[in-house]
Amino acid sequence: MNNTWRKFDVTLDLPALMDYFGLVVQRKTSTIICYQIGKEQYIVIRTEFGYRYYKPSGPKTKLTVFDFILERLSRTDAEARTGLWTKIEDFYVELEKKSEFFLNDGSKNSLEVVDIGFNHFEALTEELSLRPKILAGVGSDIFQDCIYENPEGQLYFPYRNLANTLTGYAMDKEGKLSLIAESDISKSVWFSKVPDTIKHLVVLRNPMEAMAFHRRFRLENVVYLTISNINYDTSKLLVQILKRTKLKKMVLSFTGSSKIEGYIHDLMLISFINDSRFLFRVGKDHLAVRFDPEGQKPLAKLHNEVLKYNGSLAKEYIKYNKVPDQSLLNRKSIVLTKEKQWVSGRIPFEVNALRYFLWSYYRNYMDKTVEIVKPVHTNWRLEFEVNGAYGGTEELKAFRMAV
Repeated sequence: MNNTWRKFDVTLDLPALMDYFGLVVQRKTSTIICYQIGKEQYIVIRTEFGYRYYKPSGPKTKLTVFDFILERLSRTDAEARTGLWTKIEDFYVELEKKSEFFLNDGSKNSLEVVDIGFNHFEALTEELSLRPKILAGVGSDIFQDCIYENPEGQLYFPYRNLANTLTGYAMDKEGKLSLIAESDISKSVWFSKVPDTIKHLVVLRNPMEAMAFHRRFRLENVVYLTISNINYDTSKLLVQILKRTKLKKMVLSFTGSSKIEGYIHDLMLISFINDSRFLFRVGKDHLAVRFDPEGQKPLAKLHNEVLKYNGSLAKEYIKYNKVPDQSLLNRKSIVLTKEKQWVSGRIPFEVNALRYFLWSYYRNYMDKTVEIVKPVHTNWRLEFEVNGAYGGTEELKAFRMAV
């Protein structure tokens, strides 16, 4: 064994150690104990190999007592600059002297033994009395086994990570998602049933928007995917799914409580997809961006379109004022600045400015991978309520983002 400390994994009492390090029990059943410290949660199970635990965002990865001790001591300040492995050794030496941290006949060993592949989220359907939701309407079978409901009719949506492992459920609570129990969707997505042939991959903010989008357009051979937490992990997961579908483009249609919120979500996802080539920061009254120009041609087109927008802004101002207020116009204009190999930009929090910059950037830099469509109204739920199913012949083309 190349790690002498792991030999204790079978005999150490993990719950006792979690109590020792200050973790608090949030919930306990016959098969799990959920601990929490800060925002972090740990699901403890008992297997034939001893205690194991996993994080809600990755139930497939089972961690040992040693992994827990290593994590805790790695975050603990050491005296006299003690090295990490010295801290580990010293801790285990002290542990061996304390019988209360080892399993014995008097241990609070009340958990049932489960298989090493156990995932407690898979039991939530029975625990919450959930059943698959039967939806009416053309093509609604696309949501088969992707949407559940409880006896009161509330909707529940299962989220899965890159390993296709269930990481919990989110519930529709008055149009917003509410997480159930220890569910963690920070590295997961919800998606609809995958057809044999995929022609469209449509990315939205939440499953309720996906349902409304489908009622509006009734697309065939489509996969709806929703990202409720836009971050590095979910963005990379999206890119992996796009590659697996072998489609050239994804359809992006983030919405929010306002048009501005939807545009910011779009730019946030673009930032993560482009990794280090597009960065942005939300300021008090503007959005600051920094991106790789990737050659003179796309940058020249973007620059000319920004000049056109700023010019129209000034022209509109003159319609109502004889003398331009240059200070005010500067605050409400899109500003681009070349900084060595980067381009920095300042986009004011104004719906037209955000829409124009998003349209121009994706058209010049991401047109080969992303198609942005937007509802006329604030979101697709309201769009369907007002206008019903789309009866035109253009389908998504009629809703492509434009200025």
